[in-house]
Amino acid sequence: MEKDKAILKKMGQTIAKKRRAADYTQEQVAEKLGIGAEAFSRIERGLNGPGIPKLYAMAELFGCGIEAFFVESSRRPTDQAMRIERMLQGLSPVDRSFIVGVVDHLSKKLKKAMSPKPLKKAESSDEGWTSR
Repeated sequence: MEKDKAILKKMGQTIAKKRRAADYTQEQVAEKLGIGAEAFSRIERGLNGPGIPKLYAMAELFGCGIEAFFVESSRRPTDQAMRIERMLQGLSPVDRSFIVGVVDHLSKKLKKAMSPKPLKKAESSDEGWTSR
């Protein structure tokens, strides 16, 4: 249940982002979808999920594919890779290389920070422990 709420919230954020990028108000989108402004606001806040027909209508309105609403809210690495790929489109080769380098660097730092620290010699054996 909580997972479903989190997915709806993220999808709503994605819809809001796409709406703003397409320069529409909530009221304009609601009118084009044939729903009330409050109903559309609830979709953007993740309180209600849009039906499939509404997703198709929004995708057409915002100039994106319907998958954008799912991919941008997904935690799957392959979906996230697709999102990064779309971000790189239209950039120069130099800019793309720069961004890939930044992602590579951050990835290595995060993996290193998350890996368990090796125990020091005194911590890994009974040496250094004294009995009372």
